Amino acid sequence: MNQLALAVLVLTSSLSLAQPLRNRIEKAKDRQDLRQDNRQLANDRFDAARAMQMLRDYDAAAAVGDVVRLGGIDVAFNGHIAREIQESKVESAQARQEIREDKRELASDRREVRQPGNTLDDVKDKNRDRINLADDKKDARQEFLSRERLQSIQGQLAGLAGRFDAPSVAQKRALYAEVAGAALKELSTDKQERREDRRELREDKKETKEDRWR
Repeated sequence: MNQLALAVLVLTSSLSLAQPLRNRIEKAKDRQDLRQDNRQLANDRFDAARAMQMLRDYDAAAAVGDVVRLGGIDVAFNGHIAREIQESKVESAQARQEIREDKRELASDRREVRQPGNTLDDVKDKNRDRINLADDKKDARQEFLSRERLQSIQGQLAGLAGRFDAPSVAQKRALYAEVAGAALKELSTDKQERREDRRELREDKKETKEDRWR
């Protein structure tokens, strides 16, 4: 066996050993992502329920002109918005980290595809990671825009603080409804993210089974 053939054999063997290890790493990451999804879903479900309840309370207080109660709900909503902005900053930092990881994984995929002995799984991994990177960039951008809108609402509410005339109450109510709607939208996004991560885990499990039969 000449040196070139030996080198190809060694490299091919190394790649065949590397794929099962990569599958295990990807499955572990999928499970970690799902645990994070479940925590985020539980938190956002609570936030959405709280926002909707505050909106109902605001409507009830406005209907009878209860200024004291309206003032208390103003404070509660402002606290809710401040927490949402802070959580958004944390989620943006996590999104940036995910994008960095996506880029590293995609670079690794491209190297593997260029190597002799690459498999269809290598190509599938590259395509999937490219889609994941695009999705995570889109999510990061959306998170930034949502936070900007919350900060804008926060500023508008500051200008309406202490005002309980009918136009001001109606304006605050519209802003609160937007905040509650954003919380419901975030909940829907969480559910979609969890579905996608579950699909990725199923795909990685399938790849592991296929590798065992090769």
